[in-house]
Amino acid sequence: MPTVYALACLLAVAACLSVLGVGAVRRANRSSRTRGSSKQGPQTAFTISDPTSPIGHLAGTFGEMAAKLGLGEPERARIMRALREGEERLQVAQDVAGLGVWDWDHLSGRIAWSPQMFRVTGLSPELGEADLLSAWLNALHPEDRGRMEREVMHLLRSLQPLTAEYRIIDSDGSLRWLLMRAQSLPDDAGKPLRTVIVNLDITPSKESEARERFLLALSDRIRDLIRPGEILATVTESLGRHLSVCRLGYGEVSASTMVLTPLADWHVDGLPADRKPYALTSFGPVLGDELRAGRTVVVGSIASDPRIEGCRGAFMAIQVAAFICVPLVKEGQLRAVLYAQSTAPRHWPPCEIELCRDVAERAWAAFERARSNARQNLLINELNHRVKNTLATVQSIAAQSFKSGQSKAAQEAFEARLFALSKTHDVLTRENWEGANLYDIVAEAMAPYAKDHAERFRIAGEPLQLRPRMALTLAMAMHELSTNAAKYGAFSTETGHVDVRWHVDGAGDVRHLILHWQEWGGPQVQVPARKGFGSRLIERGLTRELGGEVDLDYRSDGLVCAFRIPLPDKEEGGTDDILGLA
Repeated sequence: MPTVYALACLLAVAACLSVLGVGAVRRANRSSRTRGSSKQGPQTAFTISDPTSPIGHLAGTFGEMAAKLGLGEPERARIMRALREGEERLQVAQDVAGLGVWDWDHLSGRIAWSPQMFRVTGLSPELGEADLLSAWLNALHPEDRGRMEREVMHLLRSLQPLTAEYRIIDSDGSLRWLLMRAQSLPDDAGKPLRTVIVNLDITPSKESEARERFLLALSDRIRDLIRPGEILATVTESLGRHLSVCRLGYGEVSASTMVLTPLADWHVDGLPADRKPYALTSFGPVLGDELRAGRTVVVGSIASDPRIEGCRGAFMAIQVAAFICVPLVKEGQLRAVLYAQSTAPRHWPPCEIELCRDVAERAWAAFERARSNARQNLLINELNHRVKNTLATVQSIAAQSFKSGQSKAAQEAFEARLFALSKTHDVLTRENWEGANLYDIVAEAMAPYAKDHAERFRIAGEPLQLRPRMALTLAMAMHELSTNAAKYGAFSTETGHVDVRWHVDGAGDVRHLILHWQEWGGPQVQVPARKGFGSRLIERGLTRELGGEVDLDYRSDGLVCAFRIPLPDKEEGGTDDILGLA
């Protein structure tokens, strides 16, 4: 009976050690023999994987006990097979779970690590036993080092279990989170004799928690924002600070020219603001090809990445040493890019790359939704105002047309002017056009007020092709001015006329469009007591949306309006500053 009880106790200890994950080590080409006499058979030898591991110690102890207890060879072989199979299962379980195990003998001071422990800490298996503790402490994050050293050293004096989380700095500079659980085993006097420490790599769960917290906080911040520009500014600042990068931006890309126009640019103090358009082709063919294909481009160092060969100067010119570019490909075309930049080489862990992708998609969705709402609100307000103006214009056209007394001719003139008015409306409602000529914009705005065999207006200026945003804003301004002239100014009389002329001032990147509108021969002009919607629309469109200047001079003999508008660089793509991106 004592023999059976002793064997049961031994197996129970083995089971406990297996649960704790103790002694799982890589198989070595070492063996240990247990010798003893048996009444039931000859002397037998058993081979174990590592006699220095806890299971190795257990197997050796069992061999000695088996010899003393007189167990036969079949019983000993069966139990040894069970031990070896348990060790193999434990090895696989630790590999799958990412468990690293310490075995700390306090009497000898010896520390044994499992192979998984070296992997989860990133330390070399070639370290000697005497160097393990110091190497582990040196690998810890500076903020965790002192605390964890105190916690581990306390295991030498206490039997209380330990649970703690800490960070390891990997060789590439990335952080790894580990969960430590430790339990000391007592000697006969109740003092800590041996400590088993299990370390679990919890980096994925920590990164997932951090990502979810960030995305929830970002969603809360942009939920109530209306202006598209405010949304992008909030997104870029939040992500830039979270990643601790030097610059984070979001820009639209012209699929035909591959020019990136930044719409939001967050950067740390000391770096200049950068809203200048960039031709992506100047940064090498690989970057453009990868982005067009919808693949995120990640470069940890432009100095060593072979994909940057031949175009490093372009990156150095904008102080970029490492970057992430996340493309937003919609309906088969590259539409926008979110980019994170660093002025020094940097390792981009998978969690940061995945977060950039998540934020890019959310930024696109929020931005497009806000832009659509802004467009809709603008069009609704403009439609309401334009319906009123259209009725007044139709009344003025009818009055001028039917004065001739010839009903048929008057009717044809009336229909022609209404058709010209509809062409102006076409200019204002086109959204996906490539641009418009300034002469056409001015001519279509004033075409409804042309009179047979009479010069009602003169247009003079050099040929100038405008980007869609500028063309739309100027078309709206011309329509407001011509409508005002029909209701109160030069076009409201038979003898009135309007002169429109323009020229381009400056050269290179600093150019301005100078445009003058001058009315003659109309009724005496009076300064309005308050600004109407039309005046506010002109001033807002040309100053806030185009960064220009407007001068309205209410002369008694006719209104004079002067515009001074900066012209964008020739490579600049059209942006929607009209929707709050400035």
